[in-house]
Amino acid sequence: MSRNKILDLKYLSFSILLLCLVSISENLSLNNKIFWAALVVISLFLFNLKFSYKNILTGIYALGLLYIQFTFDRYIFSEEFFIHCLGVLLIVKYAEINTKNNELSFCLICMIISITSLINGQDILSSVIALSIIILSVVNLYLIQQKEVMDFNFKNVLKYLSFGLSIFPVIIIFYLIFPRAEINFRLFNPSGNSLGIPDTIQLGSFEEFSNSDEKVFTLVNQDFKKEDLYFRVKIFDFMEPDKSWRPTSGLYFYNQFKDSLKIKSLNKTSDTYEIILEPYKRRWIPSLNNSEPISDTINISNDFYNQTFISKKPIDRKQQIKFQKYKIKYELSDEIKNYYIDLPKTISKDLIDWVNINKKNKSNIQFLDHILNTFADGTYFYNLNPEVDVGNNYADFFLKLKEGYCEYYAGTFVLLSRLANIPSRIVSGYYGGDLNTVGDFYEFKQKDTHAWVEVWLDDRGWVRVDPTSAIPPSNVRNSLNDVFSDERIEGGPLFSSKIFKLMSYYIGYADFVWTRHLLSYDNNKRISFIEDVFNLKFSKIFIWIFAPIFIFLALKLAFKINKTKIINFLFNFIIWKSRKEKKISNSDTHQQIIEKLKLHTQHKYRSFFNLYESSRYSDQNIELTKIFRTFMSSN
Repeated sequence: MSRNKILDLKYLSFSILLLCLVSISENLSLNNKIFWAALVVISLFLFNLKFSYKNILTGIYALGLLYIQFTFDRYIFSEEFFIHCLGVLLIVKYAEINTKNNELSFCLICMIISITSLINGQDILSSVIALSIIILSVVNLYLIQQKEVMDFNFKNVLKYLSFGLSIFPVIIIFYLIFPRAEINFRLFNPSGNSLGIPDTIQLGSFEEFSNSDEKVFTLVNQDFKKEDLYFRVKIFDFMEPDKSWRPTSGLYFYNQFKDSLKIKSLNKTSDTYEIILEPYKRRWIPSLNNSEPISDTINISNDFYNQTFISKKPIDRKQQIKFQKYKIKYELSDEIKNYYIDLPKTISKDLIDWVNINKKNKSNIQFLDHILNTFADGTYFYNLNPEVDVGNNYADFFLKLKEGYCEYYAGTFVLLSRLANIPSRIVSGYYGGDLNTVGDFYEFKQKDTHAWVEVWLDDRGWVRVDPTSAIPPSNVRNSLNDVFSDERIEGGPLFSSKIFKLMSYYIGYADFVWTRHLLSYDNNKRISFIEDVFNLKFSKIFIWIFAPIFIFLALKLAFKINKTKIINFLFNFIIWKSRKEKKISNSDTHQQIIEKLKLHTQHKYRSFFNLYESSRYSDQNIELTKIFRTFMSSN
């Protein structure tokens, strides 16, 4: 290759390289990202070096880098490690794209990375990046094969784009016709993701989630009041002697109380709702109270009695799940009631004394209201960063510190309720969410993690109580509710936080529409589409298959049109028409024809003939619109 050709490919390949690294770097640690950035700089340096045995040394260099990458991932049987190794090899390969074979290898790795991005990434941004990689790689392959140097005039840009976009009809056909495959070759789960509810709850358990903006799921249906959006995930009903709460094993609970588990009545309602789960690589399924998943796209273990649901496999792809709402009346046997009032013997005597004093002559409902009124008396504070030592317990919080957040109040409320022989349990999950006003859907993020309480009342069943809501608004400290306040950022109203929030809503809405369409096109719709094609329903065939092909052909013709040939064709049409009208004879020369037509038509074609002569005898560039405008005015 020539030096100019190599440099030309270098710049284009560098753009493709950056896009590839962006597409696969989402789950990289900060140290790993710094490592990759250093590799890019080294590769830029090595590109310009020429020395003996460069290929051998580059191979040894690549093996060393793969070993370093292994120290970051540690799981050689995960797709993350495989893709990250491809990223390392791509960076190394960039340092030696001075030959055609190396450039072809570089493009091949880019194609593989783009395909893996399309498989793993279901959001609109990752899809756009992956498709951009494919388009630019096709352009790169074209330049390699044609041995061209890039020239960014308008005509050549159209040409490059047409070659890049030529892959789109194939992509669309593959998308519409080929079966959906769940690709997952992970043997281990390497995810260190903090998403999820902790396995145990104690003072400070939710602190690590309080500032996380990572999205967990989206509620599709918007016909809900925000105060009713309590999505349950886990139930914590057993208190350990070390002051922590943990869930009871479903298998243990069933074996222990299988003869006592009864549902008095169960009636299906007309209400349904849908959620879109993010690939958080955990197994739990959030759900509203008294509902059950009815989607068959995911295999779910159903604990309908406790209203908790678990996927049999980690959620490593976006999933859309539909739920059916029910009206349920439970029965709670004395045996189960005793289980929900059980406490360890390590409970503080101060808490026991407080309950004994305040429970006197009060019904269960009155005592529960008294606890809430205590939290609301102005001495208790909601604070995401309370000053709590490791050795503190619920008695310290309730009687002395009086400052904490949801699990502090929920754990204390259940503890006090059980000391008063009221069956109760902690429910953890997500509350509230953020309403996207552009698309009318709710987004739930990790910072929406919440804990509340369910108490058993014989005449009402399980009743939800949120002790945190009792805290007066004036006693809320370090809340996340004011992240987007009405305060203006320096720079005036153009840069207000409201504008940034509105922009985020539009971006979120675009991703939401894209994801819903992607997830909703399942195998049933695929089979239906194929049947429509075979039944010759031309609307679908044209829109989804032929329309992209026509667009591609139009782009191809846009830069292949020869304006001189168009003018000649129109000129010959005028001659044919004039001969038919016997205005000219077959023996007339080219110049005689022009003069006769100019004279005969009294300047009718003069403007067009002047244009014809300009194109034939000069290098003047004539716009296509001017050609047709002049011709039409002559007829």
